[in-house]
Amino acid sequence: MFIPGNSILFEDISPDQIERLITCLDVRQKQYTKGSYLIREGDRIESIGFVLTGSVQVARNDFDGNRIIQAVFGPGAVFAETFVCAGIQKSPVSVVAIEDAIILFIPFSRLLQTCGQSCTYHTRLIHNMVSLLARKNLLLNSKIELASRRTIREKLILYLAGEKKKANIDPFTIPFNRNELADYLCVDRSALSRELSKMRTEGIISYDRNNFSLSGIPKEIN
Repeated sequence: MFIPGNSILFEDISPDQIERLITCLDVRQKQYTKGSYLIREGDRIESIGFVLTGSVQVARNDFDGNRIIQAVFGPGAVFAETFVCAGIQKSPVSVVAIEDAIILFIPFSRLLQTCGQSCTYHTRLIHNMVSLLARKNLLLNSKIELASRRTIREKLILYLAGEKKKANIDPFTIPFNRNELADYLCVDRSALSRELSKMRTEGIISYDRNNFSLSGIPKEIN
């Protein structure tokens, strides 16, 4: 089985060892077409999801029924691990395939319990899981900082600066269309479009659909 090279969960575990782990952990592999739900809000969750191919979007609805996009995950990423680790039995979010995807579902109870052979690579998997949770916590802190910004411009520049740094290239591509970006930033779609247009006129950004270039970060944003 091909595991994406950017996978934190299977870092420093050989392909042969991964195959043995998949059998030992009773991992299930499922295929989803674009638009299919992997998890719906309220579904019982006992496994963590690993994106083998494709990409998925994690979102929830607020009290007014507005969609809030929390994250988009591509090959090598893990989802639902925070809820399962916390003992949350019913999912507070929905996960949907935004393109055709193949997902591995790993029972969390099996992941934590090493087999009778005490395999070193199973211990490594647990170590990687802890590292992954720590990194997700850092991402959560970034999302909190994004939400704390008061203006749409501040939210946009902070988000785009983060995506530029992640891509390590300019121009760079973001995983959202305009409606999705508005949902992710928790702002009005029309107001977002107006601010993007102003920022382009001022030479702060340039863009074509979801391809962006960020010229610089104004001092008042830092």
